[in-house]
Amino acid sequence: MKDGEGRRVCQFQEGQRVSLPLLVEKREVLTKRDGSPYLSLTLRDGSGAVEARLWEFSPEVDTLVEEGRVLHVEGEVRIYNGRIQLALTSLSPSNLTVRDLRPLAPVPLEELVRKVKGLVEEVEDLHYRALLEAFFCEERWGEILESPGGKRVHHAYRGGLLHHLLTVAQGSLAMVEIYPHLERDLLMAGALLHDIGKVQELAWEGLSIEYTDRGRFLGHVALGLEMVGEALTRMDVPHPKGEKLLHIIASHHGEPEQGALKRPKIPEALVIYYMDQLDAKVSGFLSFVEGDRRDGNWTAYHRVFQRFIYKG
Repeated sequence: MKDGEGRRVCQFQEGQRVSLPLLVEKREVLTKRDGSPYLSLTLRDGSGAVEARLWEFSPEVDTLVEEGRVLHVEGEVRIYNGRIQLALTSLSPSNLTVRDLRPLAPVPLEELVRKVKGLVEEVEDLHYRALLEAFFCEERWGEILESPGGKRVHHAYRGGLLHHLLTVAQGSLAMVEIYPHLERDLLMAGALLHDIGKVQELAWEGLSIEYTDRGRFLGHVALGLEMVGEALTRMDVPHPKGEKLLHIIASHHGEPEQGALKRPKIPEALVIYYMDQLDAKVSGFLSFVEGDRRDGNWTAYHRVFQRFIYKG
């Protein structure tokens, strides 16, 4: 098998033979009962981690296996003390990097970019369109495409932020068909910018998504207000256009106890709040079902959603 083929760690099941690239997160040389050495590893991809053992230890293996390095591994999935474990049969160099193992959006990144560009081009209001073009431009695509949309529960993958922004925008457009009095261009600007602060709130550390210092100090709502507010001032966007857009960002969590600075006070802000909630929850449901290893029709109990989820 070539690098990139094979199963993800979250899909491992007892008895499977697997061949795939994995990151060496932790390595330790231990001793068998007969006094000979063996290798104990924690290996990881973007979907999870697995304990692994290589019983045939050699100086060549000792040189090859370094923490933080991506290797191509082959082995058999077993159960040991009730937990999944990988019995390794071979380890070899891989030309992949840690970035290559980060989970990707279920939609091709090129398609996400194309669709967002299309929505921006449809905005008729010159101020909102110029603002969106300033954020979704060639200089910023790299940063936006790397950004996850959440740390763990939803959209926790490369392209996750853009996937989430696009889905919220598409859902909001559907609401315009039902309620034509909604201000379409304001809704598009709010949908595509409501979570823009996450490009500064979250960052990749290896295969993990962590909060930045600014993310912990301020959070993405405050960071988004700062980023968009500076752009509005620089572009001299008139009152009350700028304030309406900032209000959408400030209120998109709905209630103060959920992280909102204000409750939604215009219909466009209310739409963004509910679309944001809906997309986050649906994405969270699907991700949890995909990663659940239990047999049967039901997942394990989800502590955030406070329920079991049907898989059948």
